[in-house]
Amino acid sequence: MKWLGNHYLRLCASLFFSLGCWSFCFAQLDKALPVGAEQITQGKVTSTISFLASDELGGRETNSKEFEIAAAYVASRFLGAGLEGGGPDGSFYHETIVKQSRVPSEAILLQADDSPIAHYGLLSTSDAACKIQGSVTSVSLDALQKPDADLTGLRGIVRGKFDTQAKGSRALSQLNRLAQRLGAAGVQALLLDCEPESPWIPQAELDRTKSKINSDEPSGIPILLVPANVRISDQVKLTASGMIRDDKRMRNVIGLLRGSDETLQKQAILYSAHLDHLGSNPALADDQVFNGADDDASGVTAVVTLADAIGSMKQRPKRSVLFMTFWGEESGLLGSKQFVATPSWPLDQIVANINIEMIGRPEGGARGKIWMTGWRESDLGSLMSQAAKPWGVEIFEHPKFSSMLYRASDNWSFVQRGVIAHSFSAGSLHPDYHKVDDEWDRLEIPHMTQVIQGLWLGSLPLLDGSQTPAKSSSNSAESK
Repeated sequence: MKWLGNHYLRLCASLFFSLGCWSFCFAQLDKALPVGAEQITQGKVTSTISFLASDELGGRETNSKEFEIAAAYVASRFLGAGLEGGGPDGSFYHETIVKQSRVPSEAILLQADDSPIAHYGLLSTSDAACKIQGSVTSVSLDALQKPDADLTGLRGIVRGKFDTQAKGSRALSQLNRLAQRLGAAGVQALLLDCEPESPWIPQAELDRTKSKINSDEPSGIPILLVPANVRISDQVKLTASGMIRDDKRMRNVIGLLRGSDETLQKQAILYSAHLDHLGSNPALADDQVFNGADDDASGVTAVVTLADAIGSMKQRPKRSVLFMTFWGEESGLLGSKQFVATPSWPLDQIVANINIEMIGRPEGGARGKIWMTGWRESDLGSLMSQAAKPWGVEIFEHPKFSSMLYRASDNWSFVQRGVIAHSFSAGSLHPDYHKVDDEWDRLEIPHMTQVIQGLWLGSLPLLDGSQTPAKSSSNSAESK
């Protein structure tokens, strides 16, 4: 589906804007909504998420140009909401320089008589360019994976087939760990046998065309993909370039609305979500873009919409309010880890982090309802539920996911530094999770809009300073 690329999408967007501008979903409408409610509409939610999850943003891979465009868009929305930059020197960006790498394309494999051997290219390699000449030993890589496998006597170049039930980066990590062990034993290179349909071939193509943030363990030795049926002599010559490495500037986007109370403005409520997703895979035949509409363009949509609502409130909150989107969540919470390591706002003055994850597709029987991770670690969920319930929105403890996913998102980086921090969701790990079918037109916009309204109303007592959450004495995350 191309954003703005078909008649159905344009018709739906038009309908949302014409009918949705004041389509509040609350059960009780006899009570006047606070100023700012008019900013949280189905029309605004639609226009935001249809851009963030469009094919044109290419899945917002954390080190891509498309991610930079998405970050600039979020910064512009914060500016339009009347916020100031919350980063160093008033910038809207909290920046980090990271290392990234790409597998080179240059590799030559020759028989002993210097005749070339066809191959599918490098899957990984060492940091330095290498020229290796030596004997080839066929091995069972499955057997060598076992922890007690004897690698004594392995030298030169080994050849074998590597099968795993894992996929993608997880499979590559398994192979790289084995290659490290082989290298430590004295092996100089690995020839990996592949059938034409092997998933290693598109993985190698992807790793040669797109740089990665250095979060995976490197192999340490060259891994060259060769056809399983090709005959190779006992002696071969392998020439391979070293990994291509450079620096990349990554950005969390952060906006600040200073509180109106001279004392309470030193404290802050933080709303956050991760901006990155999985990017695209040109090796896929049809749809190549992992749009990440629910994960987590829905959360980012909530953050910028909350900035609009809180920024336009008639009375500015007494506490300061931070709004932030992170890079690198999908790569291991990297952006949030970098922020808590070098915070631009004192962590001990962040009263609560309300991190928003996947709010676009409700579970059965939970439309318009919100669940919070780590429910028993603090009373934040109870306080927000009490404030949101009069408007018909429930915030609850999920029987399965509240405990299971407490450490799975960017809130955990803050928890580890002593901050009360939880993720808020309004759905489940649906079949489109981390798939190319996580498209914005599969989300339930009225549900999502109501959830954003509920998060806003549920946090109003936190913003005005009348409530302050506390950690649970018997289940403190710091004691774990």
